Amino acid sequence: MVNGAGLAMATMDIIQYKGGSPANFLDVGGGANETQVQKAFELLNSDDKVQCILVNIFGGIMRCDVIATGIINAAQEIGIKKPLVIRPQGTNVEAARKLIEGCGFRMILAEDLEDAAEKAVGLAAIVKQAEAIKVGLQFEGLGL
Repeated sequence: MVNGAGLAMATMDIIQYKGGSPANFLDVGGGANETQVQKAFELLNSDDKVQCILVNIFGGIMRCDVIATGIINAAQEIGIKKPLVIRPQGTNVEAARKLIEGCGFRMILAEDLEDAAEKAVGLAAIVKQAEAIKVGLQFEGLGL
């Protein structure tokens, strides 16, 4: 059985395995509300070390669609400026995928944790390269 700490470690480990380096980490427990999710995104969005945000949703206690709604609302409220990769897994995963796909923001869905890590590390590398050569970068739907 994997608990929250085990899932967190697995997420950070696979990011490193795929060549990335976790800049920040946040574990939002089952009792999280929309305000807390928004605050988390504000922190991640403002951290210069964060080049891509990977959201690894494990909807056991919290339903995936509820978490997806919180992410979408936070993105609309604060204006996410970083590429966002979301890996939903668990209760109401298909409803969450539909919400994310239809939200109007470019949020990249991943099939599993390995796919999510590959996408997040790849996007972070693109952002880092663009910053190094001082080239503006725009991700569709993110308003960059």
